[in-house]
Formats: sequence, structure tokens, C-alpha cells
Amino acid sequence: MAENLIKIRRRIASINSTKKITNAMELVSSAKLRKKKRLFDNVSEYSSLVEQIVFDCLNNLELKKEDEVYKLINLNSEVKSKLYVVVTSNLGLCGGYNFNVIKHLNSLLDENDEVILLGSKGLSKIDSNKNIKIDTSNLDMLSSIEFSKINKLITSLKTSYINKKYNSIYLIYTSYKNALTFIPTTFQIFPYVSNQGELNTIGYSPIYCPSRQDVVNLLIPKYLNSVVYKKVIESSLAEEASRRIAMENATDNADDLNKQLQLVYNKARQAAITSEINDIMVGRLNETDD
Repeated sequence: MAENLIKIRRRIASINSTKKITNAMELVSSAKLRKKKRLFDNVSEYSSLVEQIVFDCLNNLELKKEDEVYKLINLNSEVKSKLYVVVTSNLGLCGGYNFNVIKHLNSLLDENDEVILLGSKGLSKIDSNKNIKIDTSNLDMLSSIEFSKINKLITSLKTSYINKKYNSIYLIYTSYKNALTFIPTTFQIFPYVSNQGELNTIGYSPIYCPSRQDVVNLLIPKYLNSVVYKKVIESSLAEEASRRIAMENATDNADDLNKQLQLVYNKARQAAITSEINDIMVGRLNETDD
């Protein structure tokens, strides 16, 4: 009986130690979440403004087949292979964040499609039954999210698309709705499609100088860089929110388990005390009999 009480006490102490860790991680995630939310809001405002101008330019613009922009907004229908750029995480303990992203990706993959993976945690979850080529050269990109890295990636994707290497190129990321809701989402990078679920109306009629064509040529690459940068940050924001929820749930579960073990411990201790009292009483009765 005493040995059982010692085991329960040790387990309660272990749970309390783990609870301190998960509580600390929850506080750290909350601080990071606020910081990333401010960054995301700032980037979103810029990205939305650039997209509005690009959308307005393209509405009244006649493009020629030799124009680079024409190649970027038209589907490479003669090519079948698609490319998916997938944003996962480098760190664990973030609930179902990576599982949901890769599950969404697996539902889209066809034979001979290709994947560029950002973040290492999703690597083992991609469906190995399909003939999928996985580019792992950008796994560490999310260790520090920098605009220059995104710019380099988009330039490489643009070159591949113009050279008709892929039918289309997509970004798989996690859309942040609120602190409790994050949804794996597909964003089409190439061919460029305006108005993918976001506001693209401009409240005034700008004067484009020297011409709409020149403005579009300048802004589409900048827009694609900014929108992909925004969505990578959004995924990182959703990851941190998912981690905060996971740590909060772990702390709450530790409290519940602690209460249950404390109840078991009290019952076992009471049983041990009752047993000792009975032994003492039996011993006294035996002495009286003698």
C-alpha cells in the first residue's frame, strides 16, 4: 500500500513539472502570436493595395503574346505537371497544424506533380504512394521569414512557369480566421488570377504613368512577392495560434489529471490509515484475550 502511495505522489509531481513547462510555452506562444499578428496586419494592408492597382490595370489592358505578363496570366495547358509550394512548420507541439496542411495537399496531388516544401515537419506525412518529386532545398526558409528569401523563390517559380515547366503553380498555406480557427487553403500563384477571394476594388481612378502596361510589368512581380510573403506569415501566425491552443489544452489536461490522481491518492491514503487502525485494534483485542 505504501509503495502504491509513493508511485502516485511521484506521478503527481511529474505532472506538475510538465504543467509548468506547458504553461510557460503557452505564455511564450501568446507573446509571439501578438507580434506576428501585428506584422501580418501591416503586410496585408500593403499587399491588398498593390493588388487593387494591378487588378484595375489589367481590367482595361490589351496584352500581346510576347509580353511577359501575358505568359504569367495564361495557363500552360500543354503541360500536365503541377507544382505545389507547401508551408508547414519547423517545430512541433502545434496540434494538428501540419497534419491538416499535408492532408489537404494529399487530396490535390496527382501523379508526376512536384512539391516544394517549406518547413521540415510535413516531410514524413506526404503520400508516398504517388510518384511525387519533393524539393527539400527550402526546408529551413521558415527559421527566419525574410522578404528577400520569398523574392528569390518567386523569381525562380516565375522563370519555371514562363519556360512552361509546369501547368500551374500553387501555394498551400494555412489561412488564419481567428485565434481558434485556421483552414488549409490553396492559392494560385501562376497563372496569375486576380480576385482570389479578397477585395480588389479601388475607390478612385488613378492616372497611370507612363502607361498601364509599364505599371503592370512593374507591379505584378511586387504583388506576387508581397502576397506570398503575407501568406507565409499568415501560416506562421496560424502555427503559433495552434501551438498556443495545444499548450493551453495540455495545461488544462494536466490540471484534470492532477485532480483525478489526487482523489485516488486520498482514497488510497485513507484506506491505508483504516487498515492500520484495524491492525492496531486487532492487536489490542489479542492482548485482551491473552
